[in-house]
Amino acid sequence: DNDPKDDNILLEVEGQHIEVNEKCLVENSIHFSRIFEDISLHADSEYLTEDEDEEEDEEEDTDNPLAQISFDTMKTLVNYISKVQTDLQLSEGNVKDFQKTARLLNFPAIEKTCQRFVEKG
Repeated sequence: DNDPKDDNILLEVEGQHIEVNEKCLVENSIHFSRIFEDISLHADSEYLTEDEDEEEDEEEDTDNPLAQISFDTMKTLVNYISKVQTDLQLSEGNVKDFQKTARLLNFPAIEKTCQRFVEKG
């Protein structure tokens, strides 16, 4: 009865949602493991606030790494860590996006994969 889908969360990237398993995200991303740890420890975690009156807070997006990431890059990354696809399909054109995303969200394995790709040339 314990449906693994119950543990899925939605990430909002460029106004679109990407569904991903929480455990998968936490195991692959130090950034997200910290967020979920904070949420589990603090009921009023800043990550949970959905304040509609944040209009005056223009810097909100600069604090949110997801605001700096493209939907396609994040979708591919999520599919990769979820084992939906076995290859990141790195190319000269997209490796920098994946590296930036891996650094922002602290995905060590993705960073290593990108590094190897760049070193091979």
